[in-house]
Amino acid sequence: MEPPVHAYVQRADSSIVQVMLLDERARASLQVLGFRGAGPGLQREVHDDADKARLFAALRALGIAFSAGREWCPADVFGWLRERGLLEGPFLRIAWQAPAQFQVTRDG
Repeated sequence: MEPPVHAYVQRADSSIVQVMLLDERARASLQVLGFRGAGPGLQREVHDDADKARLFAALRALGIAFSAGREWCPADVFGWLRERGLLEGPFLRIAWQAPAQFQVTRDG
């Protein structure tokens, strides 16, 4: 069984990484990493692929999941960065089955 997930990366296909909070437990840690925003959605700009890889490693260390889905989802971006040698190791993948129902698995 995977650990509880308090937040997940919703978008990471551009220079903006967006994390959605499922509860407030991760907010302070995300703010330390430079994320800003009100409500459940927090955003942070990244400057290049190396910066994004460093941020993904920090998010993974916090137990933040990476959303699976269609069209260059955050889980695919993580895999691509891993293939390029900018990241290594497993991460938590979150896949939505219904609006309030999801499954978390370990990728890699």
